[in-house]
Amino acid sequence: MINLSGIYPPIPTPFTNDEQLALDQLAANVQRWLAQPLDGLVTPGSNSEAAFLTPAEKLAIWNQCGVLLQGTGKYLIAGTGAETTAETIALTQAAAAAGATAALVITPSFFKAAMTHSALVAHFQQVAEAAPIPILVYNVPAFTGIDLTPATILTLAEHPRIVGMKDSSANVSKVAQVLAARPQFQVFSGSGSALLPFLSIGAVGGIMALANVAAVPLRRLLDAFATGDLATARRVQLALVELNTAITACYGVPGLKYALDQLGWYGGPSRRPLPPLDAAARADLDRLLHKLHAMPAAR
Repeated sequence: MINLSGIYPPIPTPFTNDEQLALDQLAANVQRWLAQPLDGLVTPGSNSEAAFLTPAEKLAIWNQCGVLLQGTGKYLIAGTGAETTAETIALTQAAAAAGATAALVITPSFFKAAMTHSALVAHFQQVAEAAPIPILVYNVPAFTGIDLTPATILTLAEHPRIVGMKDSSANVSKVAQVLAARPQFQVFSGSGSALLPFLSIGAVGGIMALANVAAVPLRRLLDAFATGDLATARRVQLALVELNTAITACYGVPGLKYALDQLGWYGGPSRRPLPPLDAAARADLDRLLHKLHAMPAAR
């Protein structure tokens, strides 16, 4: 089984001012991320505005990232989840052909009442059967309204190509139940504020918006935990909570893109109907980015 452990950013999708893909800016951003202490990239995820991308745009992004990551030793994890099983399978196969190492598959959610344990198990198992690459299940109840139960996760973990999960619920108790029964299942924290708690119960890393702008301190946290330096891991974790909350719960994708712009990457606009940041939000992020730069672990 492939070991995907580590730190991954779900990278924002760069758009031009008229909301078209900015592939040249994507290439420049990817080159900068490759110089960071990251284990790969995830695209598209929630922070990539995946819900606003067409299948053709996703393929263009995978093709470019696949070429840029080739030979780097870093993994491309492709967000291939869709509302139907057939489209998820097609996207997963296309991502694999473009060079993706694994697929991150979000739960279908439009017909929530029908997404029972048996329906979700059937969906993920059918995707896994047709997939040429390993599958990570993506549990993000804040966006989907569906929170996978330990029973469903453990059933999915029995499939040899369903190797792990990104969990953005920050529910340590639930994840602990899963890892107690299936310690080899590769769980990733979906929140930069929950990385250390997740590591403490056996998670193998994080797929976090925060990794786009704070790869160095997140790596320091991961390395400190691995060597038993829990005091350093705790200090770094607590220092990152406010920024993580700002670019996720408070300001979302526009906030993350603004942070990238301020740090020298290309963030650019989001697609409508996401609104741009107001002056107060920009000032708050400027304050938090100054604090990030001042952190010893950030340099």
